Amino acid sequence: MGISENITIMKILLVGSGGFLGNHVKTILNNEYDTFEITGKKQIDITKYDKLDKYLSKLKPDIVINCAAFVGGISYGYKYPARMLYENSTMAINLYRASQKNKVKKLINPISNCAYPRNLTTYKEENFFDGPPDDSVYNYGIAKRLFVQLGKSFYQEKNFSSVNVVVSNMYGPNDHFDIERSHALGAIIKKVHDAKINNYKEVELWGTGKPIREWLYVDDGAKALIKSINLESGHHFFNVGVEKGISILELAEIIKDKIGWDGKFVLDTSKPDGVLEKKVDGTRGEEKLNWKPETSLIDGIQTTVNWYIDKYEQ
Repeated sequence: MGISENITIMKILLVGSGGFLGNHVKTILNNEYDTFEITGKKQIDITKYDKLDKYLSKLKPDIVINCAAFVGGISYGYKYPARMLYENSTMAINLYRASQKNKVKKLINPISNCAYPRNLTTYKEENFFDGPPDDSVYNYGIAKRLFVQLGKSFYQEKNFSSVNVVVSNMYGPNDHFDIERSHALGAIIKKVHDAKINNYKEVELWGTGKPIREWLYVDDGAKALIKSINLESGHHFFNVGVEKGISILELAEIIKDKIGWDGKFVLDTSKPDGVLEKKVDGTRGEEKLNWKPETSLIDGIQTTVNWYIDKYEQ
């Protein structure tokens, strides 16, 4: 199954447009499609089924792109394990139920690569359910697996189409940069920039610095979701990535160079590393979308650092 040439889009609903990924999806969508949005919980709480159902029955969107999630960094997962599981799982169930009931043509969801089994180093779709996620992200990972299984079962039983796109760790302008909610890349940018303006000679990094991660520039993640609009009907599940990782310490050195700080990194090995290596095989996604991520890590970091410095100086 590939790209359909004949689909005519009338209305797209973007859920979670106030979030990091959602904000970038919104910017790109507004140039191409008739877009409606649920910015966040204050507008409509999608963990409340009746509210979501009522909204969809009135709006009657053709496509729903869901960027809503309760999410943060590793420390967030340890602090809110129950909330991570029940809020994200409730969102998944409500989105599938309400979208199918209200005759949405396709539901599109980003899936974090942390949902993959902890024992894998390269993530391929056929291995998605082959073991538990890492303890550090277990509850969020389980909730994201639910999206994928709902996609399969709703197509089998109800002929309802959806796309679940596994993305690498995303970064870019408008990301979370506070230490508790951000991924490693955003947290390091904040720490190094703080060190430069305060003349600190050391910055502490969590863990050994050895874990290898693959990073996806947020606009590439947004483009993958938008390109999924034109996929044929069915249950689609695929990765978007380049199968190329970098260690946290190497990443920190690039950020240090881009910010222009001349101090040194100190490793707090009492803190958890999480999974030691995570890379994403994007072969299936590239075939489905006839496209692959376009932004190099160096260029993406430079853009993100420039944005962060501009925002700070404002």
